[in-house]
Amino acid sequence: MKTKIVFVLVLVVLGLAGYGYFKSIPGIEPGTGNLPQIEITPKSFDFGEVQYGDIAEYSFKIKNTGSEILEIKRLATSCGCTSAKIAKVELNPGEEADLRVTYDSGAMSGPHGKGEQERIIYVKSSDPVNPQVEVMVYANVR
Repeated sequence: MKTKIVFVLVLVVLGLAGYGYFKSIPGIEPGTGNLPQIEITPKSFDFGEVQYGDIAEYSFKIKNTGSEILEIKRLATSCGCTSAKIAKVELNPGEEADLRVTYDSGAMSGPHGKGEQERIIYVKSSDPVNPQVEVMVYANVR
């Protein structure tokens, strides 16, 4: 009997904690679906073969597929040899912007800068469901 009471209390506490957590997330109004939603296409891009010292660039598309304004809060990359810039930091519902990624193949010296390379671009936004999205770029530096 005591075990059943403890079990029921644990379930109640977990239920209340879960409800409080989801209710406290900014931008999510239960039952309304009013929230920004980030979508980046494509998820990755391969520059292919790149000559050491060359600079390669590519533009990803960021789209707000939600029903509220999407704010791009921060862009970061996995390496100083890669940079990312976005044309617009606030996207209205349905709006798109270019995420311009630049990879400097000559920034890494020695054996670390040649061969198969993989870099990550981190996009932090106001999307409460996916607050940070990653896209990848690849290159084979010769």
